[in-house]
Amino acid sequence: MARYKEYNRQDVLENAVALFWQKGYKASSMADIVQSTGLNTASMYKEFGNKDGLFEEALEFYRQNVLSPRVQILIENPNITGIREFLESVVKGAAKKTYKGCLMMNHLAQKHTISPKSFIIISDFFSYIESLLVTAIRNAQANGKIPADKDPVVLASFVMCNVHGLVLYGRYPDSREVVLKLNEVIFNSLVV
Repeated sequence: MARYKEYNRQDVLENAVALFWQKGYKASSMADIVQSTGLNTASMYKEFGNKDGLFEEALEFYRQNVLSPRVQILIENPNITGIREFLESVVKGAAKKTYKGCLMMNHLAQKHTISPKSFIIISDFFSYIESLLVTAIRNAQANGKIPADKDPVVLASFVMCNVHGLVLYGRYPDSREVVLKLNEVIFNSLVV
């Protein structure tokens, strides 16, 4: 007779995200995972394969449930308005007093500690955002909002480079006021 699962998969992933976001992949021990998720070790291995499998699914859960609204801005508004709102969203997040960075960005900076598959999940996600920015920039150029002589691929990389920087800089104590001002600096460099 099959045993009934005594846990909710979504709750497990939500708790795993919280753990990995707070402690990081490498510093999260199996004891931490068991305590945080409520899974026993056997259930964790059966459900996710291993710590890497749990982390990979936690990354996907984070992308879908935490980052999706930010990405949706560029999907719904592939233009200058979407770019501005996307940047404002990043800045507002990075300026929060309780800001702890981005789960994906935190681990991109520690790529040697995560599985190759986890790194691919993270890098593919950032490439996807960058492709959305390229589309938005091209549309903004077609509407005369961004100079047509600027390379949209380079501008999208410039925005992503700044987004990555904001995410890391937002973790500094007392960076809130500066972070809030950087939005306009980044945006204005696109339209001039």
